Amino acid sequence: MKKILIITTVWACFLSLATFVVFSWPWLLLYIGLNSQPNPPQPSITYSEFPFKLVYEINGKKKIVQDTVVCEYDGVGMDEGQGKFRKWKQRLASGNVSGDFVILEKLNELEKIGFYPGSADYYMNDSKWYKENNSSFPNAWLVKNEKGDVSGEDYLEEDQLYEKYHIKLISWEPSPPIKNSLIENKK
Repeated sequence: MKKILIITTVWACFLSLATFVVFSWPWLLLYIGLNSQPNPPQPSITYSEFPFKLVYEINGKKKIVQDTVVCEYDGVGMDEGQGKFRKWKQRLASGNVSGDFVILEKLNELEKIGFYPGSADYYMNDSKWYKENNSSFPNAWLVKNEKGDVSGEDYLEEDQLYEKYHIKLISWEPSPPIKNSLIENKK
């Protein structure tokens, strides 16, 4: 009986270890592979401000938002889709924001209509994806909480934004991106 208990315990430990290795091994290899990549070059300009003007109409009343997108270098990030990349922090100087969105209208405690002014990657001239401003103009988003969480279903096309919420984005005047160069890391 003791022999069966020992064999069962050994097999249980072996199966537990094998299961752990099978499920963790790919992630461990991915982490090692990503970590072994060189860091991307650092930007020569690590902080900049971009004033903008947004004119919109809500229930027939014209409103103007003049604010500034503040962008700051935030080091190196990594993920399985891009490898290592430059991270940027972004905020609005006014603080009128939920996540990355300018709040146009508060619907209730949790839901707001938000306008996305574009990414720090674009403004800091660090985007291989965005060659033009990637703001949501003339569309907006239904922002669900203070963190600014949205999903694909929360995107509000121009006509849907007007029909459902009586909001029309009239004009958008962003600042152009900066001319930024990269400094190679010396290791």
